[in-house]
Amino acid sequence: MTVAALAERIAACEAARARARRQILTLVPVLALAGAGLGLLLFGGAGTALALALAGAAFGAASAGLSLVLARRRQARLAVEHPDLYPAALERYRMVMATERAGRYKLYC
Repeated sequence: MTVAALAERIAACEAARARARRQILTLVPVLALAGAGLGLLLFGGAGTALALALAGAAFGAASAGLSLVLARRRQARLAVEHPDLYPAALERYRMVMATERAGRYKLYC
């Protein structure tokens, strides 16, 4: 495997981790509100609404947390499988991301 290919796989792992973090920030509150609304509409009690809100939040956090852990493990496995290429590929990934950020914010040296 080349450094460029390994950097692409690192980028895929980092994208999956970022996607999981976004899901935690958006999916958990949405599922909590949906669970609370469902509990309030169907059962009419605040206790049931709270219980279903907690269940919805736990489900959302578990699913997003699982994808976060799997992406982290995938990246750790890449580091173990390619110990000689991994530091160079990680540096290449970081340089590409820094260049993209600089272009996005119009920072020119």
